[in-house]
Amino acid sequence: MMENFLYELKLSYRRTEEKTAHGSIRSSQDAFKIFEKVFDQDLIEAREEFVILYLNRANTVIGYYKAFQGGVSSVVADTKLILSMGLKTLASGIILAHNHPSGRLTPSEPDIRLTNRVKEACKHVDMELLDHLILTAGQGYYSFADEGKL
Repeated sequence: MMENFLYELKLSYRRTEEKTAHGSIRSSQDAFKIFEKVFDQDLIEAREEFVILYLNRANTVIGYYKAFQGGVSSVVADTKLILSMGLKTLASGIILAHNHPSGRLTPSEPDIRLTNRVKEACKHVDMELLDHLILTAGQGYYSFADEGKL
């Protein structure tokens, strides 16, 4: 005879800091300032990295996740992993960012497809993709939201 069973999962949520370190994100510039601190500036021209900011309903940063590292010309980002961390932190919004070691600020076709895929997936779990930034060393950033691409 086969028995039905489910494993019980336990979720706990605890801040590691007492005060909010980053405040609310009100613009792409606010997000860029945080990402500048998070990305490894010694390697920003050497390899691609993908980082996600998770925000609460007041657009205050809950935390960030250095999710994926790639090579010189690409990084693979997994939508399931992006959303799973958002669900674990009960995030209401997310901001994606990755760097282009080439210094090119314009998004590639894979960048656009990923952004659209994550945006669509977010809708199903009551999260909002607020922006996707492309960073370069010394060149600034590109914002999908500022350019009307979200």
